[in-house]
Amino acid sequence: MSGTTAITVLVVGDKIYVANVGESRAVLAVKDRNRVLAEDLSYDQMPFREDECERVKACGARIRIYKTWANEESEGGDPPRLWVLNGMYPGTAFTRSVGDCTAEGIGVTAEPEVSMVHLSPNHLFFVVASDGIFEFLPSQAVVDMGSRGIYSLQNTKYLTYFNHKSRKFYHNI
Repeated sequence: MSGTTAITVLVVGDKIYVANVGESRAVLAVKDRNRVLAEDLSYDQMPFREDECERVKACGARIRIYKTWANEESEGGDPPRLWVLNGMYPGTAFTRSVGDCTAEGIGVTAEPEVSMVHLSPNHLFFVVASDGIFEFLPSQAVVDMGSRGIYSLQNTKYLTYFNHKSRKFYHNI
């Protein structure tokens, strides 16, 4: 019943290609004068996005908040989730996934969104991580950490600790 997220990055010459399914993210660090800015190369595929919301609705999904079942598409602590029209399943908080057979019938697809960027000398590095990181840290914070020490063990330990304290348990980081 459940699937997984998938993201791939391919660098060919001066081009970077990103294919994304789900909530993982690729972010490019861009030098802008004396600072380094985050540029998202992919976007989370969730019912919060108007285009994804409309796509899955057209496939028969009902979008509701689990904790406030009676309020269609309302705001709250729980994310909007996809449900079949006459049932209380699958309750997914994403609109694209690899291997989620139950949710395929309401528009959850494994078809990736693909993007391409021409690289320049101002593009310093990229970061690829799952929602275990990006659910709690904005892209800019992750790029800031990377610009202070790419692949730093200290950064990895901090992200793991931050994720653990934020969730009270380990997640897919």
